Amino acid sequence: MQRYLWQQADGKRHVYDTTRHRIQAEHSFTALCGETVIPRTERGDLTAGLWFDGECPVCTIALAKALGWPVRELADLAHRFTWSPELLARLAEILHCTSGEVAELTGARTVDT
Repeated sequence: MQRYLWQQADGKRHVYDTTRHRIQAEHSFTALCGETVIPRTERGDLTAGLWFDGECPVCTIALAKALGWPVRELADLAHRFTWSPELLARLAEILHCTSGEVAELTGARTVDT
């Protein structure tokens, strides 16, 4: 099994570490972004091919970093997203970076929440 897998839960597609979690309906898990989320059967979260929710930007960047992407490619990926102050703070925490480093990485494309 791959170390990291995507799982739709709580309105987004999140990434989880398969060495830490075994996904089950209605059971919480902590995604790479640090959020504790729950896949729901009634939403189709566990049905392959029915994942229409957008990916979690923090999980996306955390996965790329875990896979060893160079900083330039992380920045290119980060520029695909619009970042709220909350998401920027979470990304800084997950990457163990300063807010300035995260603003530079993401291009500081922010919106107020």
